[in-house]
Amino acid sequence: MFDFQDQVVVVTGASGIGIGNVIARQFYAAGAKLAICSHNKERIHQAAEEISGQDTARMFAAEMDAGSVDSVRAFAEAVIQRYGRIDVWVNNAGIHFPKPSLEVTPDDWDNTVNVNLRGYFFGAQAAARVMVEQSGGCIVNIGSVNKAIVTVGETVYAATKAGISKMTENLAREWGPSGIRVNCVAPGSVPTLINRKQYSDLRVHQAMCDKLPLRRRGEVREIADGVLFLASSYASYITGQTLFIDGGLSIVCG
Repeated sequence: MFDFQDQVVVVTGASGIGIGNVIARQFYAAGAKLAICSHNKERIHQAAEEISGQDTARMFAAEMDAGSVDSVRAFAEAVIQRYGRIDVWVNNAGIHFPKPSLEVTPDDWDNTVNVNLRGYFFGAQAAARVMVEQSGGCIVNIGSVNKAIVTVGETVYAATKAGISKMTENLAREWGPSGIRVNCVAPGSVPTLINRKQYSDLRVHQAMCDKLPLRRRGEVREIADGVLFLASSYASYITGQTLFIDGGLSIVCG
C-alpha cells in the first residue's frame, strides 16, 4: 500500500524493544532507505541485521542518546553523510518510569523531559534544517493517549507527551511554508515490553479491554500503520495533527 522507494527515513529508538522497531520494519518493507538508532549500540546493530539482513545499501544503524543534543545532532549529520538527505524523521525514542508524584526526584524529571521532549525538539530541528534545504519533508512524533487521559503515577510522562502534541502544532505552523509537515501519533494501550509486566495480570488486561469501545488492546502494527500513513503522500494535506490510535480510550477516560 505504502511506497517509500528511495526515500530516506529515520526512526529513533528502534532497537527492538518497542514500537520503533516495527515502524522501522514497515518502512523498510515499503522500500525506504533506513537510518535507525538507539542508546544501546549492540541492540541497534542487532535490530538492523534482523530487519535488513545483508542489505547495507538501505540500512544505517548507530548509537544515539536522545537526551543529549550533541548526540542527536551527530546522528543526524551521520545520516546526511550516509544518504545525503532526510525525507522522513520519526521521533520515537522515549522513556517511561511510572512513579507517584510525591516521590518524583529532580533527576526523574530531568531524565524524562530530556529524552521525551527535549530530544524530540532537537531531533525535529536537526531534520528540519535539512528539509528546508530540500524544500520539504515529514516529521512524525510519537506521543501518547496520556495527553488526553489521567493516570495516577504518570504526571511527568504525561506532561512530556502533552508537550509533544503542542510542539507538533507549533512546528507544523512554523515550518509549513518550507514544505515540511509535522504530525503526531498517540498510541493507546498496546502490548510492549515496557508494559508486559503490568498486563501479565489477566484481570488488568481484561479490565482494559472492557473499558475500550473496541473491546481489545491495540497491536504495535496498527501504530506503525498510522505513522506510515502520516508520512505518506496519502496524508499530503495533513499537518499539525495528533492522531489517536487508541481503540477509543481517549473518549472514555478523562
